[in-house]
Amino acid sequence: MRIAIIGAGIIGAAVADALAVRGAEVFMYDMRAPGKGASQASAGVLCPYIEATSGSPLLALGARSLSMWDDWVAAVLARSSRSFHYARTGTLEVAFGDAGGSHLQQSAAWLAAEGVAHEWLDRAALKDFEPQASALATSGLYIAGHAHVDVPALVAALMSAARQHGATCETPTEIIHIEQKSDVVHVRVGDPASSRPLEVDHVVIAAGSWSRRVRVAGAPVFPVRPVRGQLLHLAWTDAALPRRSVWGPRCYTVPWPDGTVLVGATVEDVGFDERSTVDGVRGLMDAVSELLPAAARASLRSVRVGLRPATADQLPLLGPLKDHPRITLAAGHYRNGILLAPYTADVVTRMILDKERDPLLALTRPDRTSLSNIPPG
Repeated sequence: MRIAIIGAGIIGAAVADALAVRGAEVFMYDMRAPGKGASQASAGVLCPYIEATSGSPLLALGARSLSMWDDWVAAVLARSSRSFHYARTGTLEVAFGDAGGSHLQQSAAWLAAEGVAHEWLDRAALKDFEPQASALATSGLYIAGHAHVDVPALVAALMSAARQHGATCETPTEIIHIEQKSDVVHVRVGDPASSRPLEVDHVVIAAGSWSRRVRVAGAPVFPVRPVRGQLLHLAWTDAALPRRSVWGPRCYTVPWPDGTVLVGATVEDVGFDERSTVDGVRGLMDAVSELLPAAARASLRSVRVGLRPATADQLPLLGPLKDHPRITLAAGHYRNGILLAPYTADVVTRMILDKERDPLLALTRPDRTSLSNIPPG
């Protein structure tokens, strides 16, 4: 089966790898180099029990995907020539004051009801558990099952594995038009003046925030909008690294084996503006210094910026288009694209090659909301 994938970020790369290893002939296209969109600005934290709320559709998707990560990582490493850092060291969420402590207690209660391993920490226990946490922190909640991954290295490994199984990737280029005619999908590759045709059996649109630029004949603009996230990369200097990912009210942190810490992330509805800003950097600096005081003495290595693809309900648009069953949408993962990558790759592959419909796809079907009221972008 010939399959075109539009987008070479974490979602496109994961889908390409899964399809190629099953024997599909995969053609990838991206406007920039693989992993250079939102993926390169991700801290790589895999934490559905912080990002989602009890009983929510996002929790169902996130918990399902988190359970797949260990086996998925082992499989990718086995078939790729690239390695990447992955660790299940858990997350520590820290509270300041009574209101924050009450929130963590409520979280602990529903985690207990869900059967999720966790540990509640009072002020004294928190200081022993994570010495780098602020002395002003009043309590903490540790969730052992959470993990983190080096996203740029993971994307490189996925691309390597996909290519070793015959996938190709053309960049920089853009798919300007898609049309399904009976059992064939016609794709126009490149700019309008010099575009060339491609015929495939199926198309997967995984272009993140830029998915709305892809025109499908007979379909409205996809309701995905960009939300800017700025991320700091700090070099720790005169203090021990935090032992695990630490979350506070205004930021989160991820320590790395090389002695650096990632700090994320702003949430800015500014359209397709990928600039780093003084306000964004200053806000994250203040937040991380409040959470981990040693951060005030760290050096700033870089600022990363990405545009997260958001939808109105913060769930991805995942599944075939209603009137175009050979065109699948896999976009709009917002803050959880990394977490949901193995689940997305698995359900898309089974849907295309095996004609299987995962029950959770009912939560993410692209036609669940109106696609006609989003202006062209």
